[in-house]
Amino acid sequence: MTLHGRCIQLTLAVVLGALLTACAASSTWHYPPQPPGALLDKKAATPLPASVAVLPLVDARGSATTSYGWLAAIPLVPYGVNASDRAERAEDPLPVPIVTMDPTKDLPRAVADELRNAAVFASVTFAENNSPAGADLVLSGTLRSTEWRRSITTYGLGPAGPLLWILGAPIGNGGNTLAMDYRLTPANDPGRVLWSFSMEFEDKHLIGIYLGLEKAGDDYARAVQEAIRQALDHLMKLAAEKPDHFKVAR
Repeated sequence: MTLHGRCIQLTLAVVLGALLTACAASSTWHYPPQPPGALLDKKAATPLPASVAVLPLVDARGSATTSYGWLAAIPLVPYGVNASDRAERAEDPLPVPIVTMDPTKDLPRAVADELRNAAVFASVTFAENNSPAGADLVLSGTLRSTEWRRSITTYGLGPAGPLLWILGAPIGNGGNTLAMDYRLTPANDPGRVLWSFSMEFEDKHLIGIYLGLEKAGDDYARAVQEAIRQALDHLMKLAAEKPDHFKVAR
């Protein structure tokens, strides 16, 4: 191997080592996101006298996967893209550990935590077994998207490109899309919709060694919290203006 080849090999080893070290602690789902590591600062003036059971989401996501991140290693090729409809199954071309999560349960559990913290209702529980026994109201939903995307560039330099990453140039672009639909119904009358909301949030950001790459595991936690923020504003406004709308016959 030539001296030039050894330099490139050493550079890649250093870069990949730095990336893996930075992200080693960010591979497991946790909520609320860091920072600030706190639930939303929203509180209802008066809790509605009803108990709510939040159910796991019905998974309606696609299953497509694109794995072309390796193309960035070819000289003169501007970038390579890896993408997946299912974030928990994505393969990062950097490589960086993808956040380990179960979206159909972790996302609604976060919704339940935020709803309980906001004190919109007298009590809120997450019904992991899909049984709303004892609840007055049921919050159920469908997960439409957790699309994950990474566009990696070596600036057309192929294996020598990571030298620019070390100097501070962005590695590429990251993108996360979240979309889930929710509906609140009486436990004894599931056909009657008291409230519905489509939670949607799209995050696009630069990724790099010095651009918060170590926080990659929080991408979806942040997306979930921003989506819930919008939904809570809508729900709390309706609950304050029309509290009788949520009364159910026991």
